[in-house]
Amino acid sequence: MAVDTFRDNARKILAHALDDVDNENRDAVLDAYTEALTQLYAVESYNLLNEVIADARTRLDARLSPDPVRQTIASVQTTVQDLWRTIFK
Repeated sequence: MAVDTFRDNARKILAHALDDVDNENRDAVLDAYTEALTQLYAVESYNLLNEVIADARTRLDARLSPDPVRQTIASVQTTVQDLWRTIFK
């Protein structure tokens, strides 16, 4: 999941920042790690957007398919994913 990946990477960055606390130039260290977290956020957001687009494309392809079995599978997949989101919100 994207959130777990982001959390793990942010934790690594912050752990590394805490190791550098004794540095005399605290503002420079803070700026550097802020930039690292910002870049991490951008990468994870981009990956999440790609996952959403790929999922939407797959669903749309299945719904537009002339095969009724694929349409049924797409409908069931949508229902299960909506249920999953509702439960773990």
